[in-house]
Amino acid sequence: MAAKKYYAVKKGKITGVFKSWAECRVAVEGYPGAEYKGFALLEEANAYLGHPATKAGTGAGTEGNSGAETYADLPEEGCLLAYVDGSYDDSLKKYAFGCVFLLPDGRIYTEFGNGDNEKSLQHRNVTGEMLGAMYAVKVAMLNNYKRLEIRYDYQGIEKWVTGEWRSRTELTQKYAYAMRDWGRNINIRFTKVAAHSNVYYNELADKMAKTGLTQGKGIPAVRRLEDMKEESQGGDDQVK
Repeated sequence: MAAKKYYAVKKGKITGVFKSWAECRVAVEGYPGAEYKGFALLEEANAYLGHPATKAGTGAGTEGNSGAETYADLPEEGCLLAYVDGSYDDSLKKYAFGCVFLLPDGRIYTEFGNGDNEKSLQHRNVTGEMLGAMYAVKVAMLNNYKRLEIRYDYQGIEKWVTGEWRSRTELTQKYAYAMRDWGRNINIRFTKVAAHSNVYYNELADKMAKTGLTQGKGIPAVRRLEDMKEESQGGDDQVK
């Protein structure tokens, strides 16, 4: 019997093709009704997911891969993976952000915060999206990571930084400048995730942002990951 080299996850906290059982296990353990299978060949794993056999891509659930095979690995050693999202409540006149941090060893930490700056309110949930990305960079640098992958569902998070979108307001200009400046000291990679597509950690970031609206106490101080709330790898706290 051929050894299993690829693990395809059809239903789980993260979906896609994994190159080790350890990574696959993190994606499915504790997820109700998880569907996954091991294969000897990449083509077989792709076929199980209904994907065409193409060259490997990166970033589970990302746009731009046209449904092609994508790896959903945990981050490599020395890299921090952060899912970020924002939220807004007009009745509270507050915006909030949520972050989910995945470490190379499989540990998962979450953080949220909120604000009510009058000028920032005009951008509603987008303010939270930007704050989440900026907070993720600060956390990565404080924790001595040299590389950071930010997974987001609002395109401005990346396009204002790359210059593909013009920053037309003071807030987006400050965001773009700060991210470019920090990018001199840490390698920042952006990955687009389709919104509300059942990508587990993206949904968890959304949940954290919504929690931040009512439970946040301003923007939290940047701190060590170990001082944040650690989430169960088993997914006991399923996103509703």
